[in-house]
Amino acid sequence: MNIKKVIFTLLFLFGITLAHAQLNYSWTTVAMDATWGDIKDFTATKIISKYEPLVAPLMEIIGFSEDEYDKGIPEGPLSNFAVDVIRAVAEKETGSKVDVAMTNFGGIRTSLPKGAVRVYDIFSIFPFDNYLVTFDILGADLDKFLRNMASRGRVEALSNVQVVFDGRKLESLKVGGKQIDPEKEYKFATINFLMDGGDRLSVGDFAKNITNLENVFIRDAIVDYIREMTARGETISLKNDGRVIVKNMEDSGR
Repeated sequence: MNIKKVIFTLLFLFGITLAHAQLNYSWTTVAMDATWGDIKDFTATKIISKYEPLVAPLMEIIGFSEDEYDKGIPEGPLSNFAVDVIRAVAEKETGSKVDVAMTNFGGIRTSLPKGAVRVYDIFSIFPFDNYLVTFDILGADLDKFLRNMASRGRVEALSNVQVVFDGRKLESLKVGGKQIDPEKEYKFATINFLMDGGDRLSVGDFAKNITNLENVFIRDAIVDYIREMTARGETISLKNDGRVIVKNMEDSGR
């Protein structure tokens, strides 16, 4: 879905509304009864009907959320879910096991609402054109990368790891429940924004065998993932799992 086209359409409709608004107005109390069902001015109706097909897909209900979920820092139910989806979808797209995934808290712009979840909600949470990327990274370099990240005074959302930071230092690191092997190559999934040095991260400096999944945007991947959950009869029920523990860090995120 072309989100830029949809956003332009919404802004255009908002602009039309402002253009037709009267700056000087008065008001009275009017009883809302059946007489208002007879529309005599179809100008607004014609405008809305013209652009409604572009906006309607955003209103599609794709799932149900058991509660309202936020991203949290250094981990949160929504950020855990998002980065776990990145790892799962990257595995599906590449046909290879993905050991670690990461996304940035700054790319998660709002919370997931309780109740019906629409495409619009996911696009609001993930508004940027970020697509998935996978690469190989040596265990020693993964350790170094996470130490560098901790030294900044904040962490990002991580999947399939158990990490403990003490202050701005990495205290311990497990991948998939096992101590990291400095000689082993791990498959890493993230988004192109971070590969390109976004949020002052340099993960691309350690990357080998890069695969750009340019047709897999994070928001679309999550929309499709929720649709699949719904088809299986599952609702969205999220929680923290202690994957990232930060001790004595004055600033672990945004």
